[in-house]
Amino acid sequence: MENEIWNHNNTPVDIYYPDAQSYLKDHSAKDTIVALINQLPVGSIDFHPATSKTASKYTWTFGIGVTQKYQSAGVGGQLLEHLKQLAKEAGVHKLHLRVLATNPRAIQFYKKHGFEIEGILKDEFFLAGMFVADYQMAYFLK
Repeated sequence: MENEIWNHNNTPVDIYYPDAQSYLKDHSAKDTIVALINQLPVGSIDFHPATSKTASKYTWTFGIGVTQKYQSAGVGGQLLEHLKQLAKEAGVHKLHLRVLATNPRAIQFYKKHGFEIEGILKDEFFLAGMFVADYQMAYFLK
């Protein structure tokens, strides 16, 4: 699933898992939510405190991905809503992530779900022969 989702238009990280075991090794069950349709993974969201410092325990950072076939089918929104609920139950104040400027669909998706742009890191990455900005986005829990 991860190999289908990620490319240099939506992440600066080289992500490739040769098999499911490699993926599971990187993602523990306690900090990853996986969306299944007909017992097949079609999306996931992984989350953790922003840093290991105690002062960061009220801020979670996360990454989310949905396979192409299920984008715009509500899977990502359901994953986000589930994460918001878990965060609320844990007393988290803020969820945040970074998204590349070359991924306008994702930026619009996050805005639709209540996220706001907090900052722009200009020319943060050099991908596919060009410099790319990275947006810091956040959602504040009530």
